[in-house]
Amino acid sequence: MGSLSSPPLITIIILVISIVMSFASSFINTRFLPKEHRQKVKDLQRKISALTKEKNANMKEAKSTGDKKLLKKAQKQEKQLLQLQTQSLSLTSKQFRVLPITMAVFFVVWLLLTGSILGIKMFDSPFIGPEPVAYLPWFGGVMPLTLFLWYFICSLLFSTLFSRIFGLSGGVD
Repeated sequence: MGSLSSPPLITIIILVISIVMSFASSFINTRFLPKEHRQKVKDLQRKISALTKEKNANMKEAKSTGDKKLLKKAQKQEKQLLQLQTQSLSLTSKQFRVLPITMAVFFVVWLLLTGSILGIKMFDSPFIGPEPVAYLPWFGGVMPLTLFLWYFICSLLFSTLFSRIFGLSGGVD
């Protein structure tokens, strides 16, 4: 095996770090947001979705038939939707309370991984090398990925996975 900055070692290191970071972020979110809160958000999202479909159908039918009564009903549904969306936004905004914690952890890990933060080099990291850290052979040849892109792809994948496992995002019911 080569140095820490050479594939496949750096590829695996970034993969593991993104798994740990995604798990930690999801775990922190579940501790700060009780299950009842997450359930309220999901229920509101379902209500909003159902009411939106019904309102759109009523609006379409009212326009095609000229039914004034149905048009008024659709307009009332529009007001209800606005109220539900406001409630949902209020509940969802509480999830941002944990953002400073997860961002602080991310910055520390990123600093340890790259030796720099926000473009300011602090020290030489053993994980930074001249070559790409990962290669994706599935997209019409070999696609070389930088450390940032590989971390971003892994993080996106595992964040989605752990969010669903921990019940933080709306999955398929």
